[in-house]
Amino acid sequence: MEENNKKRQLQRAVFVFTLVVCLSAIAGGLGSATFSNYFKEVYHVDSAQRGFLEIPRESPGVLCALIISALAGFSDIGIAAVSQVLVMVGLMVMGAFSPSYGMMMIFLFIQSLGMHLFMPLNDAISMDLAREGEVGKTLGNFKSKANMCTMVTAFVIFAGYRWGFFSFEDKILKPFVIAAILSLIAAGLLVYMKKIMPRTQIQAKTKSKFVMRKKYMPYYLTLVAYGCQKRIKLVFGPWIIIELMGKGADTVALLGIVTSFIGAFFSKYLGKMLDEKGLKYTMIFEGGYLLVVIAALGAAAGALERGGLGSHGIWVFLVYCLYILAFLLEQFNMVHAFMMRKLAIDPSEVTASLSVGLSLDHILAITVSAVLGVIWEKFGAEYVFFLTAATSLMQIGVGLYMGRQLAKQENKTE
Repeated sequence: MEENNKKRQLQRAVFVFTLVVCLSAIAGGLGSATFSNYFKEVYHVDSAQRGFLEIPRESPGVLCALIISALAGFSDIGIAAVSQVLVMVGLMVMGAFSPSYGMMMIFLFIQSLGMHLFMPLNDAISMDLAREGEVGKTLGNFKSKANMCTMVTAFVIFAGYRWGFFSFEDKILKPFVIAAILSLIAAGLLVYMKKIMPRTQIQAKTKSKFVMRKKYMPYYLTLVAYGCQKRIKLVFGPWIIIELMGKGADTVALLGIVTSFIGAFFSKYLGKMLDEKGLKYTMIFEGGYLLVVIAALGAAAGALERGGLGSHGIWVFLVYCLYILAFLLEQFNMVHAFMMRKLAIDPSEVTASLSVGLSLDHILAITVSAVLGVIWEKFGAEYVFFLTAATSLMQIGVGLYMGRQLAKQENKTE
């Protein structure tokens, strides 16, 4: 009877967390996904300024490990609720109060702090809710639902900016305010989820303070490469569409719709790949995929910058396709969380280790964004992408290493 009650509680918790993941995805689509256009149209930044704006946007990722360490003893779910409140505060001020450039950067930092805190907690909680042998599948399912919500949100953004319901010239930016409200609802759901979770499922996973082990180095190296690659998604990929092709928020949103639709299936495929083919195969696939796609997008960006591609026709369609394929890189984040779970000496170290990896990723990312922004201005757009594509070799190397290590572990067990 007690076992059945725990199963029902866990099912309810999975349902509630699914709602949280969906609300967070919608809020991200309404807020973070339009930041590039927000910076361009409200504050009129250039390419170099856009790179430097990643400092307040990404520096919270550096602090993530220290903050989670400071909150040691609190449950993952409780900290996740706080993270959603921070997102709400940042978006509400940017959306409702038309802050100056300096104040905008402060509340961009607050919003980003909440968003970055939720990243490792999202993965850790998702894996806690997984059944034995279905960790990849569970991560893929949560990611798939988030992608579907992002797709619907991108359509709303596309329609809203195309037909004038949303505008960056409005005194109150409706998408940001709506996103803030949804983040607050997500925080409330997380508080409720903590109450209904089975006691065995709400361990204080952050009881391990700052964790950095030599054994976890493959995970850290992967996150360093991934941190560089995310610059394509967050900064320089959209800048191709906005700066080189002169398109607005509606076009970026339309591409986001297609990306999210494909991502909903791609994430499930990756989850299945992890469970069935293993970490080595999936990591090598990740590295090879990103190497080819990002390099090809770089060649297209260089051609656009030099005027080598026309404004219509097959070449524009090709750029859009490469942009979509490059943006699927976000789906690989679940692979890295899966790796950390495999490497973990103690389950209580998973959340702390995920946060350390995120911090290492962002230490490099902040520097890389500014440097790549200058490279774009001084040498050309393609070099930003070629340098980033080269970091994919690190994922391939880690995949080969992890294959050998896991094989050794299996041999010892036998």
